[in-house]
Amino acid sequence: MTSTSNPRDLRAELETLTTEAFRPELAGIDQLPTLDIAHLMNTEDATVAAAVAHRLPEIAAAIDAVAERMGRGGRLIYAGAGTAGRLGVLDASECPRRSTRTPPRS
Repeated sequence: MTSTSNPRDLRAELETLTTEAFRPELAGIDQLPTLDIAHLMNTEDATVAAAVAHRLPEIAAAIDAVAERMGRGGRLIYAGAGTAGRLGVLDASECPRRSTRTPPRS
């Protein structure tokens, strides 16, 4: 996704994302036997590693950019709801924080 200041451009770009698209072949998933649901989930999960591998250069660039900015005192801001929000909190707990306290004098 690219950065844009025009809301119409951003909306058009967001509409091209497939992560939350309706999947007709999964419309009746709630009616399937549990084992079939587990197989479907496993099949979908198997596509993740390849998708991530395809985007490793962009992921590395984002990590480097965030680390560089945080190293200069910048902030990393997470936004999310549900599971994404909880995972953001978990991830953020491992990020270094700048202390707002004055260090004790020796």
